[in-house]
Amino acid sequence: MTPEISVQVPVRNGGAGFAVHLDSLRAQDLAGVPWELVIADDGSQPPVEGSFDLRFPGNVAVRIVRREGSGNRPAARNIAWQAASAPVSLLTDGDLKLSPDVLRRHLEIRREGGWTVVMGARINAWSEDASPWQRWFDTRAMGGKPAGEFPPRYFITGNLSLPTSLLREANGFDEAIDRYGGEDTEFGLRIARTGVSLHWEPGIRADHLDTVTVREHSAKMVEYGGSGLRHTLGKHPEAGGMLGSGWIRPVLSRPIRPGTLVMRMAAKLMLLPAVYRGILRWMEAAGRPRFLFTYLSVGGCLLGLSGKDFRRNDA
Repeated sequence: MTPEISVQVPVRNGGAGFAVHLDSLRAQDLAGVPWELVIADDGSQPPVEGSFDLRFPGNVAVRIVRREGSGNRPAARNIAWQAASAPVSLLTDGDLKLSPDVLRRHLEIRREGGWTVVMGARINAWSEDASPWQRWFDTRAMGGKPAGEFPPRYFITGNLSLPTSLLREANGFDEAIDRYGGEDTEFGLRIARTGVSLHWEPGIRADHLDTVTVREHSAKMVEYGGSGLRHTLGKHPEAGGMLGSGWIRPVLSRPIRPGTLVMRMAAKLMLLPAVYRGILRWMEAAGRPRFLFTYLSVGGCLLGLSGKDFRRNDA
């Protein structure tokens, strides 16, 4: 049987969360429709094969492709779609618990609307004791917005489907982004140039099992700013100014306007590592006001882009 959809998941040293992810895939209600699961083992030790229960119903073909090395998510995603045989690819992550209707809804909505890319929601505040930080995070990007078109800068894998042929035509993800984050955004910007349709469907849900703290997220944003964001801005001039990157230009660079000068000077002040650390400590303790979570997230990116860090040993 030819599979209708290829579920592709990169994983490196997956633990209990990956086991939950696999269970959620086994629970998909596709009523016998053939589909495939392609696991890209990104140098896991021990290897995925033999470490997890990979038994699936008879309508599911399971294959593992493996790459060696220290880990490269874009490269892992690429070997996954290269091994796919279905016309539609669902790009997911090993720390997500997919609702039982995720695969069915992706296929249905694609048939009904004819969209090229369909992106569902990733929910961080899925538990009753979710933190203010997790609740804030779910309001970012397309969070809270009704179904409709989404901009390419919000392109994020995990709960997203697209034609496998598009991955092939676009030559997949940029493997030069070999540190945390950014390969999704870069790919979204690249395919948007071709005029593809990008559809947001919040009713398709996946729970994010990652319990990353605001401090851990801030560290990730610094890494992203200094690697994936810098690479993407250099590769895509049309993305200039993304995440406030225009405010860290030299104060007297053109254009020179009163408002611009004020914002650049304010950015220099707010991106002092000592200021960032102080606000981070406050938000860890108080969790309010919520807009400071935005500062921590965007500010972390801009610190990394500026070659700075909020951690004392690296500042």
